[in-house]
Amino acid sequence: MPPWCSSGEYYMKGITHFMTGVAVSSFFGGAVEMAEYQKSWIMILGGMYGIMADTLDFKFYSFFSRDDYQIDPDPLNADPQKIAEQIGKAIEQAYDEYRLVKIKCHTIRLGADLWRQYVIKFDGEKGEVAVVINPIVTTSQIPYLGTEPKEKRVGRYALRVPLTETHGRPTIVDIMNGPQIGFRRIKGRVLVEFIPYHRTWTHSLFIGAVAASLAWLIASRAAGWNIGWYYGVVALAAYWSHLICDLTGYIGASFFWPFWKKRTPGLRWFKANNPDSNFIFNYLCLMVAIFNLNRFTYIDPIRRVGHYIGASPLRYFLSTCIIPIGIYLLLTAVFGEKKREEKEAEVLAEEAMREEGAEEMGGQFS
Repeated sequence: MPPWCSSGEYYMKGITHFMTGVAVSSFFGGAVEMAEYQKSWIMILGGMYGIMADTLDFKFYSFFSRDDYQIDPDPLNADPQKIAEQIGKAIEQAYDEYRLVKIKCHTIRLGADLWRQYVIKFDGEKGEVAVVINPIVTTSQIPYLGTEPKEKRVGRYALRVPLTETHGRPTIVDIMNGPQIGFRRIKGRVLVEFIPYHRTWTHSLFIGAVAASLAWLIASRAAGWNIGWYYGVVALAAYWSHLICDLTGYIGASFFWPFWKKRTPGLRWFKANNPDSNFIFNYLCLMVAIFNLNRFTYIDPIRRVGHYIGASPLRYFLSTCIIPIGIYLLLTAVFGEKKREEKEAEVLAEEAMREEGAEEMGGQFS
């Protein structure tokens, strides 16, 4: 997970993908038996392949994604108008040259634990790019109210080309390493692509098969061809489970690369940084894994393992999943926040936009 995405904004938490891979591997009785009686690491392999797609993106492929423009504001005098103009010209270049143009939005570090926050909004309806300089924040993204500039806080650039922004909210740039944003002309409009190197070839069924083939070959050389194929099947199922999980979000994945290189849009069921959905999903994976571990281990009265849960599948999942999750959601609805409160820094950015005569930003910020 890249530092600038430390909040898990653009994709599910790494632990969630790992747990998914383990849960998927538990559906293979042979994998459970090998883990139990042969002390095999095959289920850990499932977890590793569950997170592999993101690992390839952020630990490898990201270093090959070169930027066309560097947005590097002056720490002592960040100029929102200059930032907006740089971004706007990159968008127009993508339109004129029919190619992907990428920018790198660097953070503004002021000290060991101090950062100047700024917000970028791509407004397709108004045809402009707006930039707001926000207060100083800590590495924990806690703002120091009153540290925002008193003047020249908002910058705008009126675009001469049509723009499409599908993420649905402005982008905050504050701590660690800033994001890369791409612009691509599609059907007469410029599409804003967040993290253009993410969820491309690594998030495809084909690469999943290639990666699983490596597990099959290595395991076959080490344990024999009659067993190695099972490692390959588990690895393939775990890798593909990552793609299915990503489909529930916003960005989607490039399922059919290299035959079709465009991302398949996500279903937008969950936001990747939603703590409730991540917690519930991890809990479900754990309960599924326990159920399968019990189901596929033989009765051994001496070691007291195997079939020690006597409940039927319906009773098991009712008592361990449906009822507990229902209670959790009820408690969250009653005692939790009725509506996600806006961060103080976001409110200040909205106020700055209104003061400059722009409409309220609205929505949630990246």
